[in-house]
Amino acid sequence: MQTIPLAQLQELFAELRQQNQGAIDTEQPWSYYFSAPTTEALDALSNALDSYHFDGDEIDEDEDRFFLELTRVETHTPESLFALNAELEAAAARFEGVVYEGMNIQTGDEDGCCCGGDGCGECGDEDSEEEHECCGGHGHEEGGCCGGHGHGKEGGCCGKHYHSADDPIENPELLTAIGALSNDRSEAAQRALTLALQRGLYLVPALAGRPGEEPADDDAVQILVCTDENNDEYLPLFTDEAALKAWTQEAVSAMVMTAPEAWDFILAQPECAGGVINPASAGLPLNREMVGMLKKMLGGE
Repeated sequence: MQTIPLAQLQELFAELRQQNQGAIDTEQPWSYYFSAPTTEALDALSNALDSYHFDGDEIDEDEDRFFLELTRVETHTPESLFALNAELEAAAARFEGVVYEGMNIQTGDEDGCCCGGDGCGECGDEDSEEEHECCGGHGHEEGGCCGGHGHGKEGGCCGKHYHSADDPIENPELLTAIGALSNDRSEAAQRALTLALQRGLYLVPALAGRPGEEPADDDAVQILVCTDENNDEYLPLFTDEAALKAWTQEAVSAMVMTAPEAWDFILAQPECAGGVINPASAGLPLNREMVGMLKKMLGGE
């Protein structure tokens, strides 16, 4: 399975919210499926996933492959499910012949929905021939494409926005994850940081005429950068206004970027060596390779 793009998971959640009146946003039994040519490989994988505390596991045989089902009652957002899918796929790849096949949710409406990377399985009655269109490769159409949350009253998340005092940007989850990683280098801490980075909304300093006003065209915007000891340029990404003011007291406009926008911007600038979160403090540097990996996780090329 190739990790289901975040945009498709957002569409899945939107569809399921309509079908089961929001049950998808509460605790539900989720199942995760793996296959391998031997039971030994699946046993080894199951042991490696002990830290995930799945409630149960079950191995079945189908022709020349064995299938492992791991279950857990939990609450998901599209972002958290995206991150977990990526983690489970990576875990499976560490064992020869093991493949992560996808997940299934039982929402109390018959047999739930099975979502694998090659498309979607069936929802509802097992005898039904109708397929549920949740993960069949369709891309973004309208809204909900950049991390699951927009900015501003009109929603959406794919445009550039400018920060105002009436709509402050805050990233407490990201700050907590960065702080935790300084004392905890475990896989769980690194997963939490990755998810927080992908869900972030970032303030990016720009000179654009009068502070706080959106310019008439993008050509008028001058993005400010920071440099390291080698004079390599990095895009500064601030988690809140206090972090921005700690870096500069100049009158600058604060452009707001979602994580996908930030990754795209960095990778589109050949001279940009990466990004750095809150450069005025200890900072969290993200080189181009790391940014490319974050973009790929979101379904980007």
